Amino acid sequence: MNKKQLLKSFQDLKKEIEILRKKHLVQGLVDKFHAEKRVLEKRIEKTVVDEVKKAKKFMTEQKKELNKIQKKVEAAISKRQGAKKKSAKKATKKVAKVVKSAKKATKKVSKK
Repeated sequence: MNKKQLLKSFQDLKKEIEILRKKHLVQGLVDKFHAEKRVLEKRIEKTVVDEVKKAKKFMTEQKKELNKIQKKVEAAISKRQGAKKKSAKKATKKVAKVVKSAKKATKKVSKK
């Protein structure tokens, strides 16, 4: 082998090594990106699960509060309706008494 052939083969080897090094470097970067991607996906998944749990807990607390308020409102409505019914019954009794007394008065007047 003469000097030119040796130099050419050396340059070819150098190019091959550079190509392999770049491939290795690129593959190393790709592997790092994939590893980072997996870590981020796990972190995101965990965060989403935690937030869903918090939201469910909040919803159950809000449902409990709404049920308490609804019971209070229903109790107040039933008391008010009960009071209206009692006053309506009293009013009908008064009207009935007035009607009876009016009938008696008309009977007395008609007898005289």
